[in-house]
Parts: sequence; structure tokens; C-alpha cells
Amino acid sequence: MAKKKVVEALPRSEKRGPPGPTPLLVIAGLPEATALPAAATINNDRDTRWRAVATAFAQREAGIYADPSTTLELGRLACAFALKRARDADGVPTPSRIAVAYVAEDGFEQLWEVFGHAVLPLPLVHPDWGWPKGRHWRHEIETVNRIVKRALAQAESEETEALRLRLEARRSDDVLLLPGRNFHLDARHLLIERFRDFMSGRLDAARVEVGIRIERFSYERLAPFYKRMGGRNKRFALDTRDIVFARSNYGQHGGHHEIAADADITAPLIQRAFEGRYRFGTPLEPEGFQHDAQREKVAQFNAEQFNCVIKGPIPISGDHANVFPSDVVT
Repeated sequence: MAKKKVVEALPRSEKRGPPGPTPLLVIAGLPEATALPAAATINNDRDTRWRAVATAFAQREAGIYADPSTTLELGRLACAFALKRARDADGVPTPSRIAVAYVAEDGFEQLWEVFGHAVLPLPLVHPDWGWPKGRHWRHEIETVNRIVKRALAQAESEETEALRLRLEARRSDDVLLLPGRNFHLDARHLLIERFRDFMSGRLDAARVEVGIRIERFSYERLAPFYKRMGGRNKRFALDTRDIVFARSNYGQHGGHHEIAADADITAPLIQRAFEGRYRFGTPLEPEGFQHDAQREKVAQFNAEQFNCVIKGPIPISGDHANVFPSDVVT
């Protein structure tokens, strides 16, 4: 079997284009003929700070995303760039943002098995493509470049900028920053289901938050937390189990993982690395960012079930659990 050709286009220099932070665009769903040119167009544009990586997906339209190894390879390329841990003079992590521009055809949801809810989703669509000679638009580089350019404009729109600023504010009560696999909406549903619906365009940010309880906690209601972390009278979210998810910037850094050079690269490993660092395309800072899940006052957990992405379901006893953005639980 012939070895699959990987298409990768990285910038020629570390600093080119206008000064400022460097965002990364991950391009998914294009065939070999257009994946490399599309990425190169961005990387050779001296008027943009965006950089791009791409991998060639299936040539035929039936099953563009059918081969999970292609998505995994794209994640590997993007993750290698993202985990360089280089920072510019202003302390901005590289990449400063991560977006996935994807051909919006059947099976694209597989991308989230690798990228999770760490990236900003940018669907690539052509509203009135006439299929000349029976060809999909993704095979036509001029058309691809126009559609990718529109996606980049969306990534810099007022709406997207408002989302970025909101996430960077890291409000203590922000639902979009909660650990989705451990925040229970009801007896059967978890918040991550809404996150995935947001990623796939079925929900907007406002609808992700519907019905989630936010309350202000006096010192008396959450004394153990305030004794550990300081402060008082902060607003936090509670899930249907009445567990308080109190945001903290101090912890064991259990959600911030490096990928060893000789590691066996898997989708869960890459997803965990991305989700520990980014949320909907925006960096999570500082590295100790987490939620302390706990009961009110001095109530203790007694084998309360949490879902750790490394260990699976685990019982937690004691005064609190550290739940990191990637849903690593310690």
C-alpha cells in the first residue's frame, strides 16, 4: 500500500507580516491538489499574521472524513506547532489563537474527536456551487482561496472578537469555561453535548448557557474555598447535582500536558493537549487554570463520581476535586 502523502505548509520565517500575535489556521477536508496551495497562500501573505497547516483528505466526495488517520495527522501537525511553547515579547502564547477551517460535508464532526472544543470552528461552504463538470468546489484552488479568505474574515469579525474577549476575561461564572464532561445538566446530559453542538453550528454561545444556574457565594457558603484561594462573594455555576464549580488559578497543573517526542500519538492524547490550553480557539491562562468542584459550606464528597479523561470514572471523597479544562480530574 502506498504511503499516504502528507501536505504541510509552514511559514518561511518566524516573524513576517504586521507585528502582533500569531494565530494558527488548521485547514481540513481539502484534497491534495488544493490543501497545499491553500495553506501556502496564507503562509506567503505578508499582510497577515495567520499561519496555516493542512493535510490532504480524500479525493472523492463520498467519505471526505472517512479515514480517521488523516484527521489524526492533521492534529499532529497542528499540535506540534501549538506546543512549541514559544512566547513573543508581550508574553502571548504561540499560537495566540487556533481555528479549524473545515469543508462542511458529512462526517466533519470527526474533527472534534481530535481537536475537541479547543478550537474555533470555521465551516467552509459555497452556497450556490453549480458542480461544473461534476467537480466539488474544493478541487478548484481559486474558489478554495476565496472561501478560506471569507472564513478568516469570520475569525476576525466583531462576533468572534467578542467571544475571544469574553474567554480572555475568564469570569468566575462563565459557562463557556466549565469542564464539559463533568458538569451535569440533568441526570442524562452533560455540558459537553452543548459544546459539541456549538462546534457543529447547531447552537450559539447564548443557547449553550440556557438554564444553567449561577449564584453568588458569600464567605459563609464557600468558606473552605475562600480560605484556600482568597476572595469572597464570587459568582459560580452549580450543576444539577448541586456541585459548585469554583474557578481557580492555582492547582497541580494536572490538565496541562506535554507530548513526549516518542509518544504514541492518539486522538485522545492530542485532544487532551489542546483542551488543556485552549477553549473555542482562545488560550487558557494561567497554566493552573481549573475549577474546584465542591459542596457548599463544609459538606464533603463521599465517593462522588467524576469523569477523568485519563482514568475514566473515578470516585472522589474529601472537600473538593480539581477539574481541569481538559477534564483531567485530580
